[in-house]
Amino acid sequence: MSKTSRRAFLHQSGLGAGAAWLASRDGAALGETSEPRRLNPWRLEPMDLRRFVRLGVEHIYRGAIDRRRGCLPYVRFNLTDPPTWGRHEHWGSPHMVGRFLDALALCADIIDVPPDDEAVDGLGKLLHDCLADPSGLPFDTFPDPQGRRSGNMHHCREVLLALVGTASWRGCERSLTLARSLVRTMERATRETGAYPSHMLYEHGWGKPEPGWINYTTGRAVTALLAYHQATKDELAVKLAKRFADDNIAKTFTPAGELTKLAGTHLHSTEGTMAAILYLGALTGEKRYLEIGQRLYDVGLKRWRTSYGWAKESRSNSQGRGEANNTGDFIEAALVLATSGHPEYFTDAERFIRNGLLAAQVVNTDWIPQSDKADTPDYAHTDIRNRARGAFAFTTPNGYHSYNTDLMGGALRALCKANHATVTEGADVCHVNMRFSVDSPCLTVRSLLPARGRLDIQTRKQCSLFVRLPEGVSEKQIDLRVAGKPRPAKLKDSQLAIGDVSADTAVTIAFHLPRRQTQEGAPGYTKPFDIEWLADTIVAMRPTEGRIALY
Repeated sequence: MSKTSRRAFLHQSGLGAGAAWLASRDGAALGETSEPRRLNPWRLEPMDLRRFVRLGVEHIYRGAIDRRRGCLPYVRFNLTDPPTWGRHEHWGSPHMVGRFLDALALCADIIDVPPDDEAVDGLGKLLHDCLADPSGLPFDTFPDPQGRRSGNMHHCREVLLALVGTASWRGCERSLTLARSLVRTMERATRETGAYPSHMLYEHGWGKPEPGWINYTTGRAVTALLAYHQATKDELAVKLAKRFADDNIAKTFTPAGELTKLAGTHLHSTEGTMAAILYLGALTGEKRYLEIGQRLYDVGLKRWRTSYGWAKESRSNSQGRGEANNTGDFIEAALVLATSGHPEYFTDAERFIRNGLLAAQVVNTDWIPQSDKADTPDYAHTDIRNRARGAFAFTTPNGYHSYNTDLMGGALRALCKANHATVTEGADVCHVNMRFSVDSPCLTVRSLLPARGRLDIQTRKQCSLFVRLPEGVSEKQIDLRVAGKPRPAKLKDSQLAIGDVSADTAVTIAFHLPRRQTQEGAPGYTKPFDIEWLADTIVAMRPTEGRIALY
């Protein structure tokens, strides 16, 4: 894979553009002049997911790690109240370490991640060192706030994903050896009951067992076990994944897809478990996993998100914040469902990406107060605006809330998975499932949405071509041309059947983008929101909250 220089990478990311340019572009594509500034104005421009991935990678390299301390990740950022800062906390390693390395490895499959040996080697050392405890399970690098050395079983997922990622991306044999050992340690620790004795392990032994931690520890870990199996074909990983999935299904979900009290309150863990169970069904072909995963998506977890993908962090009735990781879980789950015989879920995945996820990425930063304090070993104050650009934030339904760096993992995972799923192909069939610009082995797609209703496609092989269009587009509104010649538009369930197309042929699809207005509530919020849509993209919402709006 070719590599890009740091200067070229900054140009590709848009990071060379100044805040004034960002502000001037905000809303320009839609002719808006009096709207509030948005957190991510790029969302309203022709969309290539790789652009947002590049920006996220640069944020990890530039803003989220401390090169003075062996590339230890910062955990929490304050971007609203002076003096602004990024701060170290004990959760930075191995949890954020695992998040970052997993994300970087996935991103390297779709963009030229610039070489940065200092960053990757520093994160890799922290990753390997966390498994030096005699227990064989990951321990935090630093003591917890009570001064104890401990291992949180929640982190097993991120550590295993990072080991698999660095093994495949960097060819790291030590990571593969540690991954194999970790899987066997996880199996021994859960062999008796199907779960860990506690979600916390200390130097003197396991902590006190408490209810509500199963999704948090074993459920969400199924995804990592399956990634390890796909890389190694180690059957123990599938056996352990089934053990974890079956225990979670029996204890934390009802047959109808509702949540029990044992699911706990941390919705990212429960939604991550949902996605993991769907991945297990897709890998094994066992319909029972796909069916319970679909019921969780459609029933028990649907009430905790909006139609546009804002997903509440906590299972409580208070307002609270939405989390990019949660939105990422729903996107991953929708993609598995869509590629497992239910293509209508591509509509959810694209809507959640365009709105719930990308609206939460920090692109415009001129609203952030710039601190003039000097950096300390625990706090970063300097250049805080540039440090923050590219982050994926906690949000309210229409405003910035706060930022912790672990959100990079779930957000970048979802974007990478979506990029791969945008175009799928069979022996002689190609499907454009979502309207993002992408390069695949069978097609090159350039999307002008949401600025214009147009897709330009170049075939790379002969195929029967199908393209999913936004809901509300009618056949009469479509101008379809193949090799410059008009072709009748045949639309069914939002899918345009173009028919046989030769290799090296240009296909142009132009259509009217429908406008609509809706009113919708958000979980935890009593007053509804008034929403203006252009096809599947939100262009305005009232009311707004906070210093900077999302829409």
